Amino acid sequence: MSHEQTPLATYRDFGGISSCSCGLYHIHLPGVTVHLNENGFDILVQMVLLAEENRDLQRKDQTESLEKRLQLVKRS
Repeated sequence: MSHEQTPLATYRDFGGISSCSCGLYHIHLPGVTVHLNENGFDILVQMVLLAEENRDLQRKDQTESLEKRLQLVKRS
């Protein structure tokens, strides 16, 4: 049986994601390929989005913490 893959997203020199006629999603990254069913793919997408959101919040907290420790001193 031949599997037909349809590209969904690619990023040059990094990897890509395709859907397959067998019902799986193929995620190709440097050094690894992951095959997920639709539910697993949806969960992975949600995990990545949550990780991005948490990363952004963490960066914001770190920036605010640094700003609280820094003071502007004027010389007269």
